[in-house]
Amino acid sequence: MTNLDHDPLAAAFDDFRGRVAPFVKPAGADRTREAMRTRTRRRGLAAAALTVLVIAIPLTVQAVWRTDPHGLPAAPVLPDPRVSASTHYFVGPGQNSRPSRTAPEGGIAEATLYSSVIDLPAWPEQSSRAGCPAGPVEFQDGDTQNGRVTLWIAGVVHADADRDGRAETFARIFCMSDNDIASRILALTNGSGGGVRTVGTVIEQAADAVAICGIRAGTDGAIQVEIADFPMAWRCAERQLANERYISRQWLTFTWNGSSFVQQGEADRTVNPYASDLKLTGTDLVMTRQANGRWTGSMTLTVRNLGASKIPYRTQSIIMAGMKLIDPPPGCTMGKPQAGMVDVFCTGAELAAGGTRTLTLNIDTPKRARLTFVPSTELLPLNNGYNDPDESNNNAPLAIEFRD
Repeated sequence: MTNLDHDPLAAAFDDFRGRVAPFVKPAGADRTREAMRTRTRRRGLAAAALTVLVIAIPLTVQAVWRTDPHGLPAAPVLPDPRVSASTHYFVGPGQNSRPSRTAPEGGIAEATLYSSVIDLPAWPEQSSRAGCPAGPVEFQDGDTQNGRVTLWIAGVVHADADRDGRAETFARIFCMSDNDIASRILALTNGSGGGVRTVGTVIEQAADAVAICGIRAGTDGAIQVEIADFPMAWRCAERQLANERYISRQWLTFTWNGSSFVQQGEADRTVNPYASDLKLTGTDLVMTRQANGRWTGSMTLTVRNLGASKIPYRTQSIIMAGMKLIDPPPGCTMGKPQAGMVDVFCTGAELAAGGTRTLTLNIDTPKRARLTFVPSTELLPLNNGYNDPDESNNNAPLAIEFRD
């Protein structure tokens, strides 16, 4: 019998509602604020993520995680008597539909972890603010859900990290909150009373490890973790969603020094020849009354390429319905008015690394109007945004003012 409180299909549709809602544009100020947060790239990632989640429902899924052939068990593999063969597992992206019920001596079977209480260390600040929990967290059939936060285990390997003849267990754990995902690798061992004890964190998503893509056992008790330098879809929970052109991966090796896991050597500093970084700034739109009773004004947009490769782009400015472009610059068009506002799109050709481009929009309107929303301007990298992974500098504030 399926546990209705933990039904994968219900979880999939709950996820659908939660992830699609931000992409619906409400009228008025809310519409503007939401539009600034949800653009082409995230629409694509959310749709792809939903597709993976729904396809991953048990009985229709094929395993997407395969243990790396280099992962060597520390001891002969033995069945875990605590695991039931009839357990109905939730399958998230990157999870096995049939988690292993065996483990080397001293290790914890993957299926056991799927229904265990794991003591999670504190997450990095951003993930903690997003609601990723710390402390004892109970996983049930592969995941745990609390409101808009979902955690799941995707990948388990074993290695004798402390060289005592008994294997430790290493798990890749994901936390999804709203539109983003965090991940980490935890070292676990058997605790008292058949429980699970957390030894420590091997690595978590931060700095150069923008995504954690895989885990395998190395030699002599070492653990190897594959990282990516790009915030790919699902943060590499499902590798097939990655756009290989913009992503560089590498394997890092960690060993236990008696108190913590230490990286061996330095991570390679990779320069992606395709990804870059655009920055947008802009001026306010000041409308001045003319002798003929109409109002005119102008606003200037400046796009800078701070990265190392050339990149095309498009800007989107939200201004008031009734306003018109005077002598539109090449590549600029207006959308249809909606809820008292109208979009101005300007498509730019590839901007070279280190380059700057300035665009002036001359605006005309027949009458003075009251502003009922929050205007804004955003830069939209093309190619689904893969070529501009840093979105933090893609928005420019915009104020619209009428002066007599």
